[in-house]
Amino acid sequence: MGSKGSKPRKPSHSQHLPKVGTRDEIEYEQHLEREAVLDVMGISGFPSWAKWSIIAFCVLLLIGAVLGLMFVVLF
Repeated sequence: MGSKGSKPRKPSHSQHLPKVGTRDEIEYEQHLEREAVLDVMGISGFPSWAKWSIIAFCVLLLIGAVLGLMFVVLF
């Protein structure tokens, strides 16, 4: 048996999961899905500014590719 001053059974920061079907639960599940996708891509530990800069670079690269393809086809 533990003494009165021993470590508590439950951490003080524990939080219950939201009820199924509520808006909070849907947002929680979407957050977990996004984190899983980022983990698979290998960028789950990056800071948010790095993630956004990677996204911006990819978007600019895609726009450049489309414009280059249009230039080649038209001229």
